[in-house]
Amino acid sequence: MFKKDWTKEFNKLSLNSKGVDPVKMEIAPFRDWRVIAFVFFVGIAVSIGFNVYMSIEINRDNFFTAPAKSGESTYLDKEGLERVLSELAEKDVLFEKARTEKSTVVDPSR
Repeated sequence: MFKKDWTKEFNKLSLNSKGVDPVKMEIAPFRDWRVIAFVFFVGIAVSIGFNVYMSIEINRDNFFTAPAKSGESTYLDKEGLERVLSELAEKDVLFEKARTEKSTVVDPSR
């Protein structure tokens, strides 16, 4: 069975590629494009894996659910509720007043 030498493959991605001198740090488009393509395909694979994981977990209803709290009673802020209801009643009165009364607009040309 053929065994691949991964250190040699990694060195192809690094400085030693296609006769480029590692000390001079010459421009090596072959090496650069290989690194870009490798990073791109690894990113695509990670993205696909994450999306599959998310869709499986969402289908199982494991996301967006809050654990049930036992033994806690719900507290209702009655003063805050009264304040909000009174503000809504005031806005309702102002709305009805604006809707039924005829507003006078000052004409600046006179």
